[in-house]
Amino acid sequence: LRDAGWASTAGCHASTRAHPGSERQMSLSELLYGVAFCTYMLGAGWSFRSNGKPAAVVVLALGALMDFSVTGLVMFGPERFSFGITGSNLAIELGAILGVVVWLLAVAGIIAWWRERRPLFHVLVMAGQIVWFIDYLAFLYGIHTYPLT
Repeated sequence: LRDAGWASTAGCHASTRAHPGSERQMSLSELLYGVAFCTYMLGAGWSFRSNGKPAAVVVLALGALMDFSVTGLVMFGPERFSFGITGSNLAIELGAILGVVVWLLAVAGIIAWWRERRPLFHVLVMAGQIVWFIDYLAFLYGIHTYPLT
């Protein structure tokens, strides 16, 4: 893929990179976070259309559980799950805080679904979608764009 130009940064404007040498490839953790995000979104969409069908709730719960698991691997697991960065910034810290909010919304949503409070379940799932989207973008910007301290 690199030879085909997929990994090339030649056309990137210098101001879009956090610092020289930041043109690194996506880490395994970033890929798994993306899969978790998409899994949650698919389950949420299916759940909205089916009014909380159990299989849809399992899919969105799987996405949230995958996100939680990847975070554990990043923090405590093998080096291959590391982002390969040193330092932090406001965007990364915001992403971490919002990530916890997403997990709490997912758990609250599953509890609301289990108690058969479908309107509350749908509101919590939708809030989870919005917060997770902001969280994901903040984290990616923090890793790839904003300078680390």
